[in-house]
Amino acid sequence: MQRSEAAKWFWPFVLVAALAAAIVIAFSPFAQLKAPLAEPEFRMLVTVTAKQPQVAASTPVSIEPTHIVVVASRSPSIVDRLVGLLPQRKQSS
Repeated sequence: MQRSEAAKWFWPFVLVAALAAAIVIAFSPFAQLKAPLAEPEFRMLVTVTAKQPQVAASTPVSIEPTHIVVVASRSPSIVDRLVGLLPQRKQSS
């Protein structure tokens, strides 16, 4: 494309872009009103009644502590590998 042809098409593209931006800005409040909310609103009527517990029929529950053993090892980092390669100095006590 020659320079004169590019300059000829520049302003129509700018006009179309400005018109599209104006339409988006003008209609954005209407789009927000029709957009669904993040959480739908439900109205429910719930009736809760208390009841006496049946103490005689309940089964006893015992909670026993558990023993969890975690076996894991982390892969040595580059620094750990370099430290392992360096000669170790003896520390005087």
